[in-house]
Amino acid sequence: MIKKKVFIDPGHGGTDPGAIGANSKESANVLAIALALEKKLIAQGYEVKLSRRSDVYLTLSQRTKMANDWGADIFISLHDNSAVNKTATGFETFIFNGMASHLSTKLQTCLHEAIVKDIGLRDRGMKSANFAVVRETKMPAALIEYGFISNLNDEKIIANEIEKQAQLTFVGINKFYGVTTDKKEETPVSKEVYEKNAAPSTWAADAVKWAIANSVSDGTYLKRPATREEIITMIYNVQRKK
Repeated sequence: MIKKKVFIDPGHGGTDPGAIGANSKESANVLAIALALEKKLIAQGYEVKLSRRSDVYLTLSQRTKMANDWGADIFISLHDNSAVNKTATGFETFIFNGMASHLSTKLQTCLHEAIVKDIGLRDRGMKSANFAVVRETKMPAALIEYGFISNLNDEKIIANEIEKQAQLTFVGINKFYGVTTDKKEETPVSKEVYEKNAAPSTWAADAVKWAIANSVSDGTYLKRPATREEIITMIYNVQRKK
């Protein structure tokens, strides 16, 4: 297969957490999916670029510029939905509501059909909207709304079934390119594994490097609140270095 350049945009991040659920936030959920999806795509032979790899803020124009400058073949933006009505539920996809190319329509169809088949949520349909990330990209582009983080039942899936969402999205991308997805069984990776290996935010990167180099912290679980035992141990490690 000729290498195709796939640009994955985990929505929101940093000062913009996106929608907030009872037990998770959109920016963290979609980043976990993006990182899992990236591994699958690279293993298949695709070239992959993510708009962000940690909890950082990027403007919409920065995201689309990155994809355009890189010369991506397709652009996919990952999101969780939200509504004031807590019963709102379901999965949906979007393309630009202006002059969307037939390839954008094909990309949306392939992603939508692959994901809705097994995600376990109501099919809200394939839609179009004037979203900047699908309007300003120069390549076929689609935006995914996996489910409603404001709905407790939806949130159980979109916050915890990371591997499943990544795999279904991977199948959709393969379908777009006419590639058969390997049917071998994969060991699901829990959300905790992604949290354990999450990269530090840009503003904290130097401090984290220092902490690891000086044995203050091992650099894991950077996005999770610390227990009292962990805080005491880190203080002890700092004092011991004096």
